[in-house]
Amino acid sequence: MKHCPPTPEAARVPSRTGRWSWICWMVLGVAPAVHGASPQWQFQLQTDRHSDPLPLADLEKDDFERLQERGRRNLAYVDDEARLSRADGAWTWSLLARSRATLTVNRDAISLLKHGSGHTRAEADTQWHTEARLRGFNGAGLELKRAFEPAPAWRAHLSLQALRLARWRERSIEGPVQFDAARDSYRFDLRSSELNDRLSFPFQREHAPHGAGLLFGAGVSWQGERFGLAASVRDAGWLHWQGMPRQEFTLASDTQAIDADGFVVYKPLLQGRNRQDGLTAHAPLRWKLSGNWQASPDSTLNASIDALPGFGALPAVSWQQRWPFLRTELGWRFHERRATFGVNWHGWQLKLGTDRLGSGAHSRTLSLGYAAVL
Repeated sequence: MKHCPPTPEAARVPSRTGRWSWICWMVLGVAPAVHGASPQWQFQLQTDRHSDPLPLADLEKDDFERLQERGRRNLAYVDDEARLSRADGAWTWSLLARSRATLTVNRDAISLLKHGSGHTRAEADTQWHTEARLRGFNGAGLELKRAFEPAPAWRAHLSLQALRLARWRERSIEGPVQFDAARDSYRFDLRSSELNDRLSFPFQREHAPHGAGLLFGAGVSWQGERFGLAASVRDAGWLHWQGMPRQEFTLASDTQAIDADGFVVYKPLLQGRNRQDGLTAHAPLRWKLSGNWQASPDSTLNASIDALPGFGALPAVSWQQRWPFLRTELGWRFHERRATFGVNWHGWQLKLGTDRLGSGAHSRTLSLGYAAVL
């Protein structure tokens, strides 16, 4: 059994992370492997972006004129990646850089933002219960993946990513807000929590310039003569940053206090707490279930469901057609309302998709890759 030394990034995470890492290394070292695959290099660039409330072109702007809620919960995400991989038999080594962020916002929070920005005006008393959460990180590092054949028609894999984090931000805002139309005034009771490596507050100490991430992935699939099923999980693990700045904030308009003469005094409450410590948090893992039907030797129908933490299921379907020297794919993502087209030709892989053309697009994806057998 081979023993692989931990990377510097993995060495900075807590001991329990190290124990799980060691267990994973043991499994990778002793499980039966897939043999016979030719060595192969692959390079891939991918960007995948979606926004329910705003067009993608307006995400960096402060103008909320085109802000619209869509359903009870609204989603925006960014998932960008660059990867260089070397596959040799059952093992695949990859150098990668990732940027991932997910924002979930409920309908009331968007309605309140439109109201507060002056684009809409409530004519009667209104109450909102706001919920918003942002999670995201940027990082680069190494990934090790191993494939298995536990039984005929069955395939499985395990993977481990060790990342050096350049950015990490999480923020949540929650609480009720009321608008009194007669007085044209607000009442609110909001709670905010934020961790951000670029957060700044008084008496702040220096913190580590980079964090570390240790993320696991696994999958299993079965392929019969006409039907196939697969399940996978990715980004299960921990993120760590020594001295990460954190801030907890309370904003309430209807607090009361007793003055020196015994009178009740109503006043707004503005209260915050800043702290810095060695923060370790679980990364929100993502599940995926998929199935396929072999309509003919050259035609396949695929269906999948991605489970996004804090939001729910993202279903998709696609149709693959194989030609003598070409493979094409047409797909549809239901929540994103995005059509996709992919083509694979002589090792080149291209995939693109959008929900509409022009600056009003809310969802776009682009992937370009090349694979060569050496």
